[in-house]
Amino acid sequence: MRIELLAEDQWQRYRAIRLRALRDTPDACASTYADEEAFPERGWRQRLTSRAQTFVAELSDKDVGSMTGAAWRDRDGVAGHFGMWVAPEARRGGAGNLLVQSVIDWASAASFEQVFLDVADSNHAAIKLYEQARFRPTGTVGALPSPREQERSLALR
Repeated sequence: MRIELLAEDQWQRYRAIRLRALRDTPDACASTYADEEAFPERGWRQRLTSRAQTFVAELSDKDVGSMTGAAWRDRDGVAGHFGMWVAPEARRGGAGNLLVQSVIDWASAASFEQVFLDVADSNHAAIKLYEQARFRPTGTVGALPSPREQERSLALR
């Protein structure tokens, strides 16, 4: 298993894995496959700019997971963990742990003080993964309909 940080010129690779994630787990994302399939090249490139860091998990020369780190909702000193997805054939094989740690390492190196994320209450595997990485509930619950999301955070300093 290898983790790679994507560059802007790798937008087609990111598009392919993101669309696969939206087909696989449409309820886990705030966006839809149809919406993102229609994004122009410029939109995909913008997602891979220096304001966000997108990591991809690769297994046997195949992309099997992705996750993005970026500023969290305009809160100073807080990074966010967005778009976590691991392909069914790679789940429970360590990709999730490596992706989570990649965003934590990036956020720490970029001098963020905390990392936040949202996770659906019904996503027990993800909740366990985040608990193992020391993310704790903040008490904030999302306004989306069921499955509701809970906010979690990890202090870096």
